[in-house]
Amino acid sequence: MYVGSCNGYFRRLDAATGKVLWQTNVRDGAAKQYFFHGDVFVAPDRIVASADVDAATGAEAGVHAFDTASGRQLWKYSAGRGVLGAVAGSESRVFAYTAAGDLIALNLASGKLEWTYALKAAAWESPAVTGARVVAGSSDGSVIALDSQTGRVHWERKLKAPVATSIRASGSDVYTATADGLLYRLDLDTGEVRSSWGIDVVLKPVSAPVLVADAVLLLLADNQANYRAVVSLNPTLTRVRWRRNASDRWTTSRVFATARSVFVGAPSGEVTAYCLSDGTSAWSYTLANAPIRSIGGTDDRLLVGTPSGSLYALRLPRVCM
Repeated sequence: MYVGSCNGYFRRLDAATGKVLWQTNVRDGAAKQYFFHGDVFVAPDRIVASADVDAATGAEAGVHAFDTASGRQLWKYSAGRGVLGAVAGSESRVFAYTAAGDLIALNLASGKLEWTYALKAAAWESPAVTGARVVAGSSDGSVIALDSQTGRVHWERKLKAPVATSIRASGSDVYTATADGLLYRLDLDTGEVRSSWGIDVVLKPVSAPVLVADAVLLLLADNQANYRAVVSLNPTLTRVRWRRNASDRWTTSRVFATARSVFVGAPSGEVTAYCLSDGTSAWSYTLANAPIRSIGGTDDRLLVGTPSGSLYALRLPRVCM
């Protein structure tokens, strides 16, 4: 298990016990805080993580690679304020959006910049990598598929509103949502719109579509970035399977799903599980008197983090079929 904190420490923990196996501090001396916000890319011998920093400090953040066994920093790619979203990767390269909104491709072994593509990407989001292609989205409404090795554009599709979420791909389908509340399914080879669905006229799609066996999960937020609802659709985007609205709001910026359940966290410290199949409430549990910041884990163990730095492990009951 890998965890980044706001003080520049990146750690590997034993998922069964919580024991720290190694920790590495990469914070620039000029920075008071140094953030790890996005999901990491796990390669056979290294972990690649994105980091960001307050630009006013004069420090630079970016992308870091750590040796899996020892935690030694293998390389750092500096990118000004840094990278706020997740890192996506392939066997030889990693890809991310910079805080400035550009798509970068880095050599996995060395961290060297191989190519860049000028975008207006949402800084908190991330591209998708599938086969020899990387697919990215822009706030001008463009979805662009590029050759992962060269950066050459294969196709570009202009949607009706700014791309508001990360891009995700499954098989020959590419999924993303726009600021006008539409979720799209595009053809990976051509960029043709295969289907779309209007999710909401008030709440905005945010974060990354979560692709599971027979569903696409999407998180919705209001204009103040409060997370208010999660929606499940079938993969062809022809019907809504279910929708759950928060009683007040949630504080987890990404939906976490296992083979049976979907999880969100609240400001009160409550974690709630819904059954993936039909959205019924499975269980809820209050961990601490603090907001839930992030949720991850496996099919039998839930890992929950708070802004205060506490990390909890819960063994999951088998309640959803």
